[in-house]
Amino acid sequence: MKKGLTLIILLYLIQITQQDCISSLKQQQLILKGNYKKVLHQQSGSVIQGAIFNQGNKGSCLKDDVYTIRDDGVSYTYCLYYTQSIKLKLMQKYLLNTLKIWLWEFDYLNNQQFRYYNLNIFANLNEEKNKIYESEYASSIIKIHFPDQLVQEFQVFNIRGNTHNTALHIIKAEAYYKFS
Repeated sequence: MKKGLTLIILLYLIQITQQDCISSLKQQQLILKGNYKKVLHQQSGSVIQGAIFNQGNKGSCLKDDVYTIRDDGVSYTYCLYYTQSIKLKLMQKYLLNTLKIWLWEFDYLNNQQFRYYNLNIFANLNEEKNKIYESEYASSIIKIHFPDQLVQEFQVFNIRGNTHNTALHIIKAEAYYKFS
């Protein structure tokens, strides 16, 4: 009887410990996945490197609103020349699988031909780069799904500009973990 009671208590303690470990693991995974929210924005401490902002910080592609309408158009983040890149750095490493980028697309307002961009996009962790997107005809909104991976920054390379000039223009960028 005493051995049976000891065995039951031991199994109960193992069950409690295992549940605490599983709960702790789930909490850590939730933090790594950014609580399943957008992690690439100014309020979360993300920064942009290697770019110029149209209209100061209002032109940041990390702002929460997609389009900040001004008298002279829409604000954006840009780099001017071929082989330059825009780095979108996260505050910490996150487990992500989706990147969404809005490219400048308002040529129709001036009765011009639609704009296409030639670019490559990498998800970086430490010094390791992983190409997640490549296109000579990127336009409008690009939604990139890639295998789950830890990411510290995204790097958008301007390969040959766009169909109108040598620049790369980003209106908005978002990164998050999406359930599959």
